Amino acid sequence: MSVYQRSTSAAARSRLREFIKALGGAPPTPEDTRIRLEFVLKARGELAAGHGDMLRLLAPTAAADILGDPDRIAAYAESLAAEALISDAAGQHERAEAIRRHAVAIAREAARRSRVPDPEIDQLIARDGRLG
Repeated sequence: MSVYQRSTSAAARSRLREFIKALGGAPPTPEDTRIRLEFVLKARGELAAGHGDMLRLLAPTAAADILGDPDRIAAYAESLAAEALISDAAGQHERAEAIRRHAVAIAREAARRSRVPDPEIDQLIARDGRLG
């Protein structure tokens, strides 16, 4: 993995974490939900070279193979967890649960492939796909 790809993954994870911290308060309007989803999907697209939606159709192992680096896999899992959080806030609880299950499966791949422990990913798994 190149230094550029690693810094892109780290930057995407950082942006997602800051974005999640900013969420909260009153239930989102449909426009708020749309804007939040666009942000998450854009971050995911950066990680997956524009193929974020395609990766969602693949088994977790295959998606992780395409993403390659454990940090990119972790960032992808966190983007799914962020999407689940947005869906939950919008009242789409069944959708959110399905996305969280996928986030956990991807996070497990990141943890399995990582050479060093990633506390954020371990926490995401322990919380069943819910961001802390």
